[in-house]
Amino acid sequence: MRKDLLIGVIAALWLAGCGGGGGDSTVGSSSGSSGGSSSGGNPTNVVTVTVDGGPAQVQDSLFTTVTVCVPGSTTQCQTIDHIQVDTGSFGLRIIGAVLNNTLNLPQQNAANGNPVAECVIWGDGYSWGPIKMADMTIGGEKASDIPVQVIGDSSYSAVPGDCVSAAPPNMNGEEDSVQTFGANGIIGVGPFVDDCGSYCADTTKQQAANYYNCANNTCTDATEPEADQVSNPVAFFGTDSNGVMIQLPAVANSVATTLTGSMYFGIGTQSNNGLGSARIYTGDPNAGYFITAFPVGGMMYADSFLDTGSNAYYFVDTGMNVCASSGPNKDPVAPGFFCPASPTSLSATIQGQNGIMSPPIDFTIDNAHNDFSASPNAFVFANIGIPNSDPNGFDWGLPFFFGRTVFTAIAGKTAPGGTAPYFAF
Repeated sequence: MRKDLLIGVIAALWLAGCGGGGGDSTVGSSSGSSGGSSSGGNPTNVVTVTVDGGPAQVQDSLFTTVTVCVPGSTTQCQTIDHIQVDTGSFGLRIIGAVLNNTLNLPQQNAANGNPVAECVIWGDGYSWGPIKMADMTIGGEKASDIPVQVIGDSSYSAVPGDCVSAAPPNMNGEEDSVQTFGANGIIGVGPFVDDCGSYCADTTKQQAANYYNCANNTCTDATEPEADQVSNPVAFFGTDSNGVMIQLPAVANSVATTLTGSMYFGIGTQSNNGLGSARIYTGDPNAGYFITAFPVGGMMYADSFLDTGSNAYYFVDTGMNVCASSGPNKDPVAPGFFCPASPTSLSATIQGQNGIMSPPIDFTIDNAHNDFSASPNAFVFANIGIPNSDPNGFDWGLPFFFGRTVFTAIAGKTAPGGTAPYFAF
């Protein structure tokens, strides 16, 4: 599934992650396909990323491993695998149930001394939990004393009513566990720093379903200074803080059990993360959107972006059959996915706000029911799509990244090739 991150104004329009599924909450050090630590002589600015089923057995979800510590400590730490990598959101969020009881991350408090919590509204539900402070290490990179969200913290069981009511109706509701979220957590490495920006810091605006000030088991809407918001941890690295480069191999025959690639921190900061011949597509400064021109129906999608956190291509095509997502004929295998009678070849172009247009981008949409049924033990699917609920939106999800090297540059940071925010490939 896809999550729409609806908080604030700047980050509000980005899609963030695929939830759903079932599983356990086992966490541990980087091993096998879960990725994360720099080893074997790899540069310190690169980590392994892997598409596999994860703890909730979901399709097309990109994972890595992070280590979180009590700020300033080298012993009060925990390494957590299967953290979803998301170029469509901002900040580190961890499911509370996977944190060790002995890892007492300090609470972030507001200026009045009261604890701060956050409501995150996704396209298929909501997540709720307090803001804690942590040092985060990934590979050889470290972000010190940054705000992170602990989702589903048992000490914050009373979810504010306006958080619940702000979530989309008839969806998954509360996503505060590994089972409902689909991962042990999520690391948002999108093209902005803050997850809500100036909107949540504005004392002249009425806040709702964003940040909260909590006292005596009651949490009320509150502003949150930008410096205190949950933020893209890459922006707080040393030299390699202006963005990320994600490199994934192509998927042979469109389906695979797992897929392993790399995430590089920084753009043009080291010999291994240069832009090379990649074309730059700038996004608008408020939401980061570029434009997708799609010949089906002559559509022009102004709300377009590249998102590892979405598990399919999301676009509007009223002529393509969709597997039923509800009712007596609900498809038990691929509810809500495109299910054309035969594989459908499509093409689109991307245009940045800088006027740069891509060559035609060809992709195929398979019948997801047939793909999932034929490969029940696979978790990598290159040719799946889902109707987009945003008529102006084209979400180039994780399948777009297969076989490509894709850069995401962070707004406000100095990056080669143009003014961020931008994507490049």
